[in-house]
Amino acid sequence: MTARRRNKKKVSKIPLIISALAIAWIIFFTSYFFRKYSPTDKTMDPAEYFQLEEADDAALIVNDQVMEEKGKVIDGAVYFDYLTAWDVLNNAFYWEDSANTLYLTLPKEEKSWTPDDGSGAVVLVDGMPYISAACIRENSDLDMEEFDRRVVVRTKWDNLETAEVTSDAAVRYRGGPKSEVLTTAEEGSTVVVTERLDDWTGVSTEDGFVGYCRTSALSFNEETGIAHTTDDRFNGSHVMLEEKPVMVWQYVDSPEGNDMLKGLIQDVQGVNVISPTWFDITNKDGQLVSFANKKYVKRAHKAGMAVWAHFGDVKGKDVDIGEVFETREMRTHVIEQVLSEAEKAKIDGINLDFESIRQDSAPQYLQFIRELSAAAHEKNLVISVDNMVPKFSEYYKRGEQAKWADYIIVMAYDEHTSASAEAGSVASMPFVEEAIDGTLAEVPKEQVICGIPFYTRGWTVPFGTDVPQSEALSMEQAGNFVADHEITLSYDESYGQNVGTSSDSEARYSIWMEDEQSLTNKIDLVRQKELAGVAAWRIGFEKATVWSIITGGLGIS
Repeated sequence: MTARRRNKKKVSKIPLIISALAIAWIIFFTSYFFRKYSPTDKTMDPAEYFQLEEADDAALIVNDQVMEEKGKVIDGAVYFDYLTAWDVLNNAFYWEDSANTLYLTLPKEEKSWTPDDGSGAVVLVDGMPYISAACIRENSDLDMEEFDRRVVVRTKWDNLETAEVTSDAAVRYRGGPKSEVLTTAEEGSTVVVTERLDDWTGVSTEDGFVGYCRTSALSFNEETGIAHTTDDRFNGSHVMLEEKPVMVWQYVDSPEGNDMLKGLIQDVQGVNVISPTWFDITNKDGQLVSFANKKYVKRAHKAGMAVWAHFGDVKGKDVDIGEVFETREMRTHVIEQVLSEAEKAKIDGINLDFESIRQDSAPQYLQFIRELSAAAHEKNLVISVDNMVPKFSEYYKRGEQAKWADYIIVMAYDEHTSASAEAGSVASMPFVEEAIDGTLAEVPKEQVICGIPFYTRGWTVPFGTDVPQSEALSMEQAGNFVADHEITLSYDESYGQNVGTSSDSEARYSIWMEDEQSLTNKIDLVRQKELAGVAAWRIGFEKATVWSIITGGLGIS
């Protein structure tokens, strides 16, 4: 009896040990998976998120993007430096150093502030003007809200996807339950959708946090955009043509060049605007060179063409156009000369074409456009402004130009120039469409004119070098280049052009043709995009066949 009882006690410990180990493993793995997959409630410090390094820093959030630029808290109010305010909030502000004054030119009035006027609108910090957020909000067509050490601004309201928060949801720094919490989006609030994932959605909250929350907490709105009432104080009237502008530039570099008009336009059809290169600035004092001619205007009018005198860049090599336009005195001096010449010659408009504007002189140029447009519109003159493609000149601020100028011309050419490191097209179709779309992102289609080339480039790469040489060719000259070098052309769909290459014992030759086919494609695109019209550089480079393509493609009788 005793032996049996002892054996039974020894066997009974094994299941207990196994059970204990199993329970320990269950506890371990449960704890591990809980820690790994359960959401964290750790909150990120707003100062860290907005990168507020100094005690007086204030964050700036514009159109659902946290900007690198920071404001300053001065005497309890938020201010932004002039360059930031001009660049991302309101291009209409203009600081004039010589006058120690901040100007705001509006269609129906002009406002101004100085650091010592007692308003607090502008202050100087280490010589840099700072504009108060309150002044910007009151004098800009934007939505702005101020929170603790941050300002949330919206200047774009269209084509935004929004969602309603259906239950309180943590907005996290990144998608995933382990990412730190930025804020809580409350039930019933609206967020802008910045990115669509599966379980997580990128959102921008009304108080300026841009992060991610669970998709299950959102109800996506069918209609896009955010309601906004445009402030009419910032929109003036325009002087527009009743018909589509079909414009050609004429190169005039002397008074005698005006005499070429009769021969150049004798076979032209459908053109209702001609722009002779008449005005330039010749020195740093803003002295105007003018080839304006009243007889020329009468001849153009007789042919059914308005004359928009081209006002180009500077002639003097030591002239910085930013300096010329820097002061009100100089801008007024230039404008008075232009309008005087316009009155004497009885021209119909001014076509601005300043291509040497640097980023640091863009505010001066914009102020010149505003002041010229205001003065010209009093005389019923049309103002058009030529712009390089947006990717090369974003800082030209086409949207602000369009508030004042009547037409914005995108020069959808010079994709490759004489300075290019490789041979290529002057204006391939992808390049042209990108130029148009970039302009339409800022300017209403009713004001956009597409600039097209009547020229192409013939490329030569001598053997023994990788440096291409090119010459600008008229349509007729381009045909001669193809024939002289025995180039066989074939249509390349990717360019929307006839393309060809050849070689001989000395060099390789190539060309991307600007011909009837490429012109047809460009005019079709202008029609599809419903643009205001077209402008061609330049008359005299075309074939007679272009006119029926333009008039037919645009539906001009």
